[in-house]
Amino acid sequence: MLKMNRHYRLLARLLLVLVLIGVCCHIAEACPGCKDALAENDPNHARMVRGYFWSILFMMGMPFALVGTFGAYCYLEVRRRRFGQQGFGQQGSGQQEDETAG
Repeated sequence: MLKMNRHYRLLARLLLVLVLIGVCCHIAEACPGCKDALAENDPNHARMVRGYFWSILFMMGMPFALVGTFGAYCYLEVRRRRFGQQGFGQQGSGQQEDETAG
């Protein structure tokens, strides 16, 4: 029964946070530079908006690129070591068989 009350309190807090985020959402509008640039229709502001667009894409993609590169490096190192250990073990067992036979 006590665990149920904890779960209900946690759920109530989570719902309260979500409701507050939903209510305060109008406060968290886009950055003023983007908002003002979109309101204007001259070509200089259009280039600035394109600059914001590409900078946002770059910032969103960079963490994935870094983690992916690090993960690929670790995977290849582990794979290289496993391949090296398997090759070494096979060579060593072949030499022992030759020595016992001769």
